[in-house]
Amino acid sequence: MRYTVVAETDIGIRKNINQDSVLVKHAETELGEILLAVVCDGMGGLDKGELASATVIRSFATWFEQELPKELVHLDFTVIAQKWELMIRELNTKIGIYGQRQRVQLGTTVTAILCV
Repeated sequence: MRYTVVAETDIGIRKNINQDSVLVKHAETELGEILLAVVCDGMGGLDKGELASATVIRSFATWFEQELPKELVHLDFTVIAQKWELMIRELNTKIGIYGQRQRVQLGTTVTAILCV
């Protein structure tokens, strides 16, 4: 299968900084083409959404490079979903702690898909 990916982002009407972050990773494997797409957006009204969304994107990029090859040995989407959920929970805690220390509220949405 061949994938075509298009992404567009908009700063919106409330902020002077674009809080959107997008990740697209592609690899050729023994199982065929693999595509990871992740979209994050800072949460409305909160500060530093660009930091929160970039933090999540970096973690998914690291997962793709370091963990996905191990997952492909015995591909199980249920296991991957559980690991993503754990990663997102840990990121939520990390981002929350950062916000408390900096005395700011920040957060991000995350939508991710893995196509194999």
